[in-house]
Amino acid sequence: MLETDIIILGAGPSGLSTAYFLCSPGVVIVEKDERAGGLMKTDYYDNSYFDKTGHLMHLRTDELRKVIENELNVPLLKIRRNSKIFSHSTFTEYPFQINLYGLPREIVARCLRDFIRARMNKKWKKYKSFRDFIYGEFGEGIADEFLIPYNSKIWTVAPEEMSAGFCEKYIPVPNIEDVIDGALGIPKTDVGYNSSFYYPQREGIESIIRGFLRKIPSEVIYKTEPVRINIKKQLVYLSNNTVYRYKYLVSTIPLNRFVSLIEDAPGNVLDAGKKLVNTEVCYFNIITRRVSDNIPHWVYLPEKDIPFYRIGSYSAFDRSLTKDDCNTFYLEYSYRSGTGCDSGNLERRIPHLLKRLGFIREDADIINIKPFFINCAYVIFDRNYRKSTSLIFEYLAKNKVYSIGRYGRWEYSAMQDAIIYGRDTAADILRRKRVEKEKKR
Repeated sequence: MLETDIIILGAGPSGLSTAYFLCSPGVVIVEKDERAGGLMKTDYYDNSYFDKTGHLMHLRTDELRKVIENELNVPLLKIRRNSKIFSHSTFTEYPFQINLYGLPREIVARCLRDFIRARMNKKWKKYKSFRDFIYGEFGEGIADEFLIPYNSKIWTVAPEEMSAGFCEKYIPVPNIEDVIDGALGIPKTDVGYNSSFYYPQREGIESIIRGFLRKIPSEVIYKTEPVRINIKKQLVYLSNNTVYRYKYLVSTIPLNRFVSLIEDAPGNVLDAGKKLVNTEVCYFNIITRRVSDNIPHWVYLPEKDIPFYRIGSYSAFDRSLTKDDCNTFYLEYSYRSGTGCDSGNLERRIPHLLKRLGFIREDADIINIKPFFINCAYVIFDRNYRKSTSLIFEYLAKNKVYSIGRYGRWEYSAMQDAIIYGRDTAADILRRKRVEKEKKR
């Protein structure tokens, strides 16, 4: 049996951030893949860099930017968002609700009337479901034209089956003046948490992961994962047939998977873990001839006849990510975990969509298409979500176990949140260690 002060499950951004801010050799990181990064990996082939779909840094404070640029030595580009919505055969600006101009006049009129009616009749109350939030805040027009079809695609469940609490941070609710201005063609695009973003100057988003790896003194055990955990005995059993006794355990793996590994967890905690559900995503990396320079960073696809929910362009973020005569894209399709998807059928629909969007002129402009899969993509905030996660986190907190990051916290959050989780977890562990040391004196 081996012993370590702290064991971290997962070498993604939250796990590496924890190790970085702990700055201690008494840390072991266990990573199931052959390289670190989690979903912050960047693949390189055909002279092009591909992240695992769009991974952009929305840095709300200078602190994290300075950590990444000055301490990890990863220069960042600050980019003003250029995102669109494609519906009714036209592109409009994002967010949809304040950029109605360009849609058919009858659609604009309906959206505007229904929004004003919703605002005038608004009752300040707590919404029971995501659907109630959408219709209550935006009215039927905006709901039916964009918010309901788009969110049904990405979350794979009807909005009435989802709770309302998660969405307020990510779906900006405008005032009447902004909606009227947008309907008349007076743009206001600097709305929302992602109105601008940062992206590494070189070699994709994984450069931040490599920056962490250069700085942390911790051992990383690759191609290894936990197979069972005993919380009471503070033991982690690994797939390489080793066992670690720990003082502090930090998990960044999906919460439902983590709970299933705890052999001494109470029955109600195990049951709560089984109720946590998520989507999977099939995405396609695409290389095309550079037939257009008018490519947005990403485009939302609410139309029902299009199975995909979003297309983005790596080369629109930074031209150095591919050859000068090429454009590169990612195209995303979401489905419920365990249901599977027909990637071959999806791939056959890509050329028509790219021509419809104006990104290529003919099928021959496509150089390469490759499908990839994310097994745990979006957490579904259904009616079991709050009760189940509260029960699990209460149990883990009592046992000095940290479950952090997007999937460890089982939430919808961004990369900078993962890094902040690591920083705060490291600070709490160091605080506890100081308290324990003082007690021994």
